[in-house]
Amino acid sequence: MRIAKRLPLWQEITIVLLIKMALLFVIWKSFFSEPVARHMLVPQTMMTERFVSPASSSSTL
Repeated sequence: MRIAKRLPLWQEITIVLLIKMALLFVIWKSFFSEPVARHMLVPQTMMTERFVSPASSSSTL
């Protein structure tokens, strides 16, 4: 039985890294390239009220 010839280690590592980079790029482009609703803006006063005001138990969303 003959053993198949393998690539050198540096070539295997390079190929795996290139595949990983390609997959990460695809994931980034699919999920993180643009916001879902770019046209939706929250007024600054509402943001300030939400994050600066003390929390109360009867607050509504």
